[in-house]
Amino acid sequence: MPMSSSSGDAKRSRPVFDPLAVAAMTVTVVSFAATAPLTAAASAPALAMAFWRNALGFVTLVPLLLLVLRRREVARVARGERGVLRREQWRPLTRGFLAATSLALHFATFMTSTRMTTVAMSTALVATQPVWQAFIAAGQGVPVARRTWAGLLLAVVGAALAAGPDV
Repeated sequence: MPMSSSSGDAKRSRPVFDPLAVAAMTVTVVSFAATAPLTAAASAPALAMAFWRNALGFVTLVPLLLLVLRRREVARVARGERGVLRREQWRPLTRGFLAATSLALHFATFMTSTRMTTVAMSTALVATQPVWQAFIAAGQGVPVARRTWAGLLLAVVGAALAAGPDV
């Protein structure tokens, strides 16, 4: 016999609908989806758009980093103290610089590709990024699960189908 639903159902919580999260997700999805068509339709040179996209990101994030997250270090640099960067801080700083450089190269090639091919094909090429990341990880000796490779294969096939005859 099934038990009555007295206290068991009352303790179960249903996911709460968060309108702010839904709005943020909607803006994000629409923004990402509009990037390639807007880039292709723009009249500015592709590399100029890539530069300004990176510059806007830099101007947006640096104040947050310097004035909020690293306030003490900025004050020490302003006072002229030597040796502000410790030895263990150079590795993440170098990796951050390499990540920023990779992002700049991504924008430069992506925005140029929207001028050289269709928006669908350009987007399909960008969608291969996780595949390259998996190859890099495997090349560094990080094990990549078969399920991951299967998911990547499925994603690439889906991107190729979405690109249509441009492939």
